[in-house]
Amino acid sequence: MIIIFIIIVGGIYALNNTNQDDSSSIDSTPSDKWLFAMDTSSASVGSKSAYSTGYIPTLVVIDHNGNIVHRDAGVHSKQELIQYIDAINSGTIEFIETAPDFTLNTFNDQEFKLSDYKGKIIILDLMAVRCPPCHNQMPELQGVKEELGNDVVILSIDVDGAYGMETEQDVIDTFDEYILL
Repeated sequence: MIIIFIIIVGGIYALNNTNQDDSSSIDSTPSDKWLFAMDTSSASVGSKSAYSTGYIPTLVVIDHNGNIVHRDAGVHSKQELIQYIDAINSGTIEFIETAPDFTLNTFNDQEFKLSDYKGKIIILDLMAVRCPPCHNQMPELQGVKEELGNDVVILSIDVDGAYGMETEQDVIDTFDEYILL
C-alpha cells in the first residue's frame, strides 16, 4: 500500500514538474531575435500617417490597449525605448492615437495582425536595407529584446518592399543575425 502511494505521488510530482518546465520555457525564454516583414501594397504600413514620419528609421511604440504612445524618426537607444515601456507599465504616458490595424506576413511564415497582439507592448520599426541609420538601430532593438524578452513584441518592417526596391532576401542577407525565422 505504501509503495503504491509513493509511486502515484511520485508520478504526479514528475508530471506536474514536467508541465511547469515546458510552459515556463515557452513563455519566459527570452529570444534575442524578433519578427521581420516586408511592407506590402495592401498593408501600406510605411505610408500610413499613423505610423510613418516620412523618414526611416521610424519607431512606433504601441501600448497594451493598442494606442500609439511614441512615434519618431531616428535611432533610438535601448534605454530610451525601455523608458517608454516603463512609462506604459506605470501608466504615466499619454497616447497619441489608436494604432490602425494591419496584417503582414512575417519572414517566419506567420501572419502578423496588429489587433491580435492587444495586451502586449509592441515596437514597430519602419526600416530599409538601404538606410545606414536603420543598421545602427538594430543593435539597440536587440538590446531591448535581450532585456525584456517576450514582454515586448518587436516587428521590423522593410518599407521599401512596397515599392519593389528591396526583397525579403535582401533583408535576410543584411539583418540575418536579428531575424526570427
